Amino acid sequence: MNQQFIKQITGTNKDGESRILTMLRGSGIQLLLLFAVLLSPFFFSSCSDIDCPVTNGVSAKYVLKGDSLHDTLTISAIRDGLTDTVLVNRLVGSKSFQLPMSYAGASDKLRFVFTDTLGHTTVDTLTIAKTSVSHFESVDCQPVFFHTITGATTTGRIVNRIEINNPNVDYDGSKENFHLYISRH
Repeated sequence: MNQQFIKQITGTNKDGESRILTMLRGSGIQLLLLFAVLLSPFFFSSCSDIDCPVTNGVSAKYVLKGDSLHDTLTISAIRDGLTDTVLVNRLVGSKSFQLPMSYAGASDKLRFVFTDTLGHTTVDTLTIAKTSVSHFESVDCQPVFFHTITGATTTGRIVNRIEINNPNVDYDGSKENFHLYISRH
């Protein structure tokens, strides 16, 4: 290489020699340190470019069929021995929504509370039977479970019928997993 170029890049000592050339003439330890510093980005860089689905959750998509949703809908997960968890609060006028599924247990119970404009409430309970399979992306990613829906039932007060449209619940939030047929009696 051109010594003038090296002097411009690395600077010079008080005698006008390149600092790198001075180090190369020095002891083996200095040379080893120089190469360690120059090669360290290659040793400490990661070879993984897995994009963990941080914003993508695993949730089932429910699509309302039949009458549109005129009432206010609140959905809670019924958890045995624990307090219920509100998943959707006061949904109005929607044709679809997404709900997460539990990791443990062979089924999920959901309480659908419909409240009309006069304040009258009607409660339906949906039970979703499923199998859960752990899904591994990378050691850098959080644990995730995919689900296969094996059955679904309703108490039939407002949700008259529930159909499994696509039994596979995974990262693809565009799939319609359930069709709920609702009607006000």
